[in-house]
Formats: sequence, C-alpha cells, structure tokens
Amino acid sequence: MNNFYLILLALGLSFSLTACGGGNHAGDTNAPDETSQEEAPTESESTPEEEQSEPKLEVIKSTGGAWIDSIDTVWIHSAAIFENTGDVPVEIGETQMNFKGKDGSILGTASMIYSVPDIVAPGEQAYISETTMLEGVADPEEYAETTYNFSFDSTDKNAKLLEISNVKGIPATNEMSSPYRVTGIVKNTTDSLQDDIRISAALLAEDGTLLGILNGGVDVGVNSGSEAGFDLSYPEIPREVAGQVKTVEVKAYGWTW
Repeated sequence: MNNFYLILLALGLSFSLTACGGGNHAGDTNAPDETSQEEAPTESESTPEEEQSEPKLEVIKSTGGAWIDSIDTVWIHSAAIFENTGDVPVEIGETQMNFKGKDGSILGTASMIYSVPDIVAPGEQAYISETTMLEGVADPEEYAETTYNFSFDSTDKNAKLLEISNVKGIPATNEMSSPYRVTGIVKNTTDSLQDDIRISAALLAEDGTLLGILNGGVDVGVNSGSEAGFDLSYPEIPREVAGQVKTVEVKAYGWTW
C-alpha cells in the first residue's frame, strides 16, 4: 500500500512540474531576426493556431547616451520602447540593461527594470528607462550601446490604462535644473480607486527618434473619475539632447493593493 501511494505522489509531482514549466518567454536585442531567415508561408499554407497565439514582444526603438558630471562621474541613460507584435495580450516582467563598451566589454548592467504599462494589448507599446553611474569608467566615449534582456508571457489581464491630458514639455532653464521635465494631468477612467499610478513619458525628436524616457507617478490614491497632476524629471537624460525634443508621448496605468 505504501508503494502505491508513493507512485501516486511521484506521478502528481511530475504532472505539477510539467504544468508549471515552460510558461515564460524571454527576449533580447542580440538575437538574430528569425523571421528574415525563414521563408514566408505561401497562400496554400496556413499558420498553426498555436503559433498565432504565441506571445510576441519586441524592442522597436531604443537610445543610450553617456556623459561626465562636474565631479568626473560617468553616467548613462538608456531607454526603450516595447511593442506587442503578436495576437495576444502580453504581461512584461523584468528587464535587464547591458551597457557595452566600444571594445565589446560590459561597462555595467542595470536589472529589475519594469515597464509602463506592464500589460500591453496587440499593437500597443510600453516604455522602460534607467539612468545610472558607470563605475570604473573614466570617459563617456568608452560607451557604445545598450542591449536588453527581458521576460514576458501571455495574459488574460487587461491593463488599467488611464487618460492623459494637458501634457507640457519643459527644457532646462539653467545648468542647475533638470535637463527636461514633463507635466500633465492623469485621470482615473476606471470604475474603481487606483492606489498607485505609474506614468512614463517618451521624448522624441522631430524625425521620431527616441531621445529618452522619464518615469514617475502618483503615490496617493485616486478615485474613479478623479484627476491628479504629475511632474516627471527622473531619470535624468543627457543634457545635450533636451533641446532636440519635439514630441512627448505619455502612458499611465493604475493598480490597487
């Protein structure tokens, strides 16, 4: 009898591991473009239903810039725009940024970075950004590019996207102020109180080039139908690109405890 129960326990554990494993997906900006290497399906071929429902997430725009401050510390700002290029909603997990030197070495990394919003419907976008010191780097010219590793999975959740209005971009007025600020109003268009609101603003040049992304939020609860102001200036972007900003696109989503 004991052996019988041990066999049942082993079978149950095996089933549990099978059901829980393999659910997550990983992406990066170093992988080759597999779609360009494969032949496109002919008219007589059909895409399997499983492939159509596979979650897909890509980095469609990114930027990175390094600079040195008055006490000879080298800083790096990197930002990227994700797009859901699949047919199912996607929940984005953590992102890691890898700051690469011109010699191919890693100058530093930044991990546990989360997007705004964290859930994207097909065709929708999300923003991520980070500014950090590059320890042990003496010259910003050593920096070459930033690559990205990120996790995501399909989801049946809906992003609680909120309404944005009265957006205003404010470049620095002096050397002591933040290089660029974005202010505006966010409205809770859901039917429930939002305990916390995350906001992200993509800064774009006239030709659509991504220059940087600012993050922030509203930390107090906002009732359904109510509004709150926001003022974004973090993370700091390279001062020399602030004057190139022509368009500001803002995303916001809410969540409850």
